[in-house]
Order: sequence, then structure tokens, then C-alpha cells
Amino acid sequence: QPVTEAVEPLFHRVDWLVFVITAFVVMVGYYFTLAPDLTLEDSGELAVGSMYAGVPHPPGYPVWTLYTWLFTKLIPFSNMAWRVALSSAVAGALSCGLIGMMVSRGVRSMFGIFDSFKEMPEDTGRAISIVCGYVAGMMMAFNGFMWSQAVIVEVYTLSVLTLVLQMIY
Repeated sequence: QPVTEAVEPLFHRVDWLVFVITAFVVMVGYYFTLAPDLTLEDSGELAVGSMYAGVPHPPGYPVWTLYTWLFTKLIPFSNMAWRVALSSAVAGALSCGLIGMMVSRGVRSMFGIFDSFKEMPEDTGRAISIVCGYVAGMMMAFNGFMWSQAVIVEVYTLSVLTLVLQMIY
């Protein structure tokens, strides 16, 4: 019989903790700053495209349209623009949580490389990775571009989410 060794998971509990805390805090920040209705630029046509699962304008954003259409059907309150903006906020918050999780994991993996970190107590290393991951996620969340796109009807936060998911795997 072949001998199978236990494979250590890529992300540990501390990384998942960073993901949950960061995504939650970011979502709260986005929720309280969501645009209450339509804003400028493509907001109107994108909201209508989401409402009918139609094509807002070329290139059409098919994945985004289906994703936001779900929010227009599953959220039973407020107007269509707010529901679609909420979908932007959710994608943005998940993206930032995942970034925090990856940074947390990356910081912990660096501890084994440098001799000065090898003597560090495990709790200290865990605390450093939590803080680094959380700060990275929050910096992404509340920089000018991400925040401006996560609180309105726009396509970019879902694109960031799909990019971050690809970076994990």
C-alpha cells in the first residue's frame, strides 16, 4: 500500500479569522456609505440591465449581470440601484477579506525563511500575521478607487473578486 502523508492546509484558522474579520469590517463600512439610489456615469443602464438580466451596453458584462440580477431578486427591500450597489459592496468586501487572508498566510510563511523570525514565539508570529493581513485588506478596501466603486452600481469590484480568487488558486 502507498504511504500517504497528511498535507498541511494552505490556509490555517488564523488566516480564515483574518478573512472573516476584514470582510465583516469592510462590509459594515461599505454598507453605511452605499449610494441610496442611482449615481452618475453608467449607473442607470447597469441597474436596469441587472434588473432584467439584460445587456447594459457592450461588452455586456454577462457574469456581472447574472451576479447582480441575483441580488435584485434575493434582496426584498429598497430600490434596484441600492440592491445592485449592495452586490458591489459584497464583492468588494469579500475581495478585501481574501487579500487579508493571503497576506496573513504569506507573512507566516516568511517566518521560516529568516533566521531572526525562527526564534519568535508562535503567539507573536500569529499576532503579526493577523495585523499584517488585516491592514492589507483594509488598505485595499478604503483606498480611493476600491471604495468609490464598492458603494455604487458598477462592475469593477466583481472583477477584483475574480482576480483575487484566481490568485489564491
